[in-house]
Amino acid sequence: MSGSKWLAGLVVAACFAISISPVVGMNTFDRMLQDGMSNLVYVYIAGCISGVVLVPYLTHALKRLAGYLFLSKDEGGHDLYRLDHGILNVEMPPASMWMNMGFWEQTASFPAACRGLLDEVLMAAGLLGPDRMPVGQSETTRLRVIDLGFGCGDQSIYLTQLARKIRQPGDGATDSPTHYFLDSYVGLTIVPSQFRFANERLYSSSNKNGSRVKLFCADAAKPWTWTKDIHEAATNTSTKGDGADVTPTTSNQATWVLALDALYHFTPSREPIFRHTFRELNASIMAFDLLLSDTLSIWDLLLLRLVSFFAATPFSNFLTIAEYRNQLLAAGYDRNKVEIRDISDQVFAGMASFIERRDGELKNTGMTIGRYKAAGKVFKWWARSGIVRGCIIVARR
Repeated sequence: MSGSKWLAGLVVAACFAISISPVVGMNTFDRMLQDGMSNLVYVYIAGCISGVVLVPYLTHALKRLAGYLFLSKDEGGHDLYRLDHGILNVEMPPASMWMNMGFWEQTASFPAACRGLLDEVLMAAGLLGPDRMPVGQSETTRLRVIDLGFGCGDQSIYLTQLARKIRQPGDGATDSPTHYFLDSYVGLTIVPSQFRFANERLYSSSNKNGSRVKLFCADAAKPWTWTKDIHEAATNTSTKGDGADVTPTTSNQATWVLALDALYHFTPSREPIFRHTFRELNASIMAFDLLLSDTLSIWDLLLLRLVSFFAATPFSNFLTIAEYRNQLLAAGYDRNKVEIRDISDQVFAGMASFIERRDGELKNTGMTIGRYKAAGKVFKWWARSGIVRGCIIVARR
């Protein structure tokens, strides 16, 4: 028996003895240890047996661990790095941090699809034309957007950097002055980490364009919890010393509340923000939201309830188109000024395909798509079954 195996066996025997010490008690353990040291023959025999039986298994386990940590084998069994080092080349932070379900009609790029969904909402509201350029605003119109759930700031930067051309009366020049699309942008998010991330990005880049931009970390679903600063920014008012509100006079003010892929998360429901938007903000609504099909089986409802639980989405927020319209009417909006357009075919299947494709790409470089793999399966289910509908909603004040 080699000395190395005897030594390894001794170490294993010692580790085993230490591991059973809490079970047998410290006094008994001390007595066993003294008896063992007084008779080195027993220790030697234990070491030999342990060395023969356990050392090969330990060696194999250590090799597997080393291979997992440092090397991987290709199909031919050769030790290579393969593509695992791709993770070392990922730029941090990423160039974009968009997050919505996207509009996938003419793109396979996630950022482009996310930006496309925002464009579709803006076009439905009449703020962008078919060429995706701002339209319909005169020089005297002041346009304010209150963005509920701005994520990591990509849509904030996009909106505040949009510019429009204004032609002066009788001016035939093609190079008319550039005016920024928004005169005021107010963004709210409930996630502190996203607020800090977006705040740093926005104020370091896009705020140079002259738009008035204000970001807040607050629960957009509960307007009664908003601070005075948020109320003043959202209503474009300031407070005098005597406590009275002062509203600046403008020749023409248009206020829109934007909710891009966010309202179905609102707790307890959308109703409070709908009422506040109509009555206090005097604003129109433009949104992308999830609605419910009119025809569902009991099994569809049970499975959707389970999905909503894990997605932290109130199940009561899944409404049919008729129920959703009635919520807007109850808040005060005119039935003739509410538009709901189903774009499910351009949303769910494209998002599911992208997640599946990206998961395969990441696996090649030793990475994983994580929790979004389950989300991709849900989107695929929605695309196939049609029980959940992705819709653009416009409610004009």
